Amino acid sequence: MKTAIASEIVSAAALHLDVLDGFIAVVQGKLAATDDAFLRDSLTDLLANLTEQRDTYLAFAPMMSAAA
Repeated sequence: MKTAIASEIVSAAALHLDVLDGFIAVVQGKLAATDDAFLRDSLTDLLANLTEQRDTYLAFAPMMSAAA
């Protein structure tokens, strides 16, 4: 039971990491496409938050590699 739960958590973390990577790419593209100072500031804050979340999921990376 413990292994199945751990496996589900690792699978969810891998999926969340993939989604975050995609969202980060979208935000980076929008950031590169605008010169508006307010939008750049807002997108930069969002990017920092997403990157922080990504770093949290990377803690599961060794388990993701082992599960692959």
